[in-house]
Amino acid sequence: MKKKFLLLSILLMTFLSCSKDDSDSNTNNSEKPSLSFTLNNAQYEHDSAISEMYWEKSTTTTTNVNEFIIVTSPKIKGVPCDFLEMLTLEIRTTDNVLVVNKTYGLYTDNMAAFIPLNDPALCYKEVNLWSKSGTSGKVKITSFDGTVLKGEFSISNLTNDGGYPLGYCNNTKIVEKIFNITNGTFTAVP
Repeated sequence: MKKKFLLLSILLMTFLSCSKDDSDSNTNNSEKPSLSFTLNNAQYEHDSAISEMYWEKSTTTTTNVNEFIIVTSPKIKGVPCDFLEMLTLEIRTTDNVLVVNKTYGLYTDNMAAFIPLNDPALCYKEVNLWSKSGTSGKVKITSFDGTVLKGEFSISNLTNDGGYPLGYCNNTKIVEKIFNITNGTFTAVP
């Protein structure tokens, strides 16, 4: 778990230290990065004003596993946001390239996402969602030309309880809740 926090901290610092550059090669693509999903009865989208949305591939020299990571900053659709949320979708596969119309399992071990929330019972404007026993996710690649990556995804059994005290809301103890991300779609560029 500490390794995941370190990774999230590094990613957050990377996002905050980068500035948006209109000369970035992503702007030359005809496809614009996008994200849409449903969580807790709210519609979410990528917040392009806060960060880039992209995918990247990494390979290890010690195994034949390739990691494809899609990084985005989601917000509740139509609600302005002034800070960086983070959702990372990670595919681990022996495939060298992602195969169109193939469904991959998302790697959810020690997954954490920082997402805005519309749940007044939690008393938070945003929440960390964590994986737990039984958390699973899948992504179906709907289009991939080597640059523009499109897919559909879902994640089930995320929790607001990451092992830290949940606290109180209006003198009522906050309890663990289970969250599911459904109807997810994305378009990402490297």
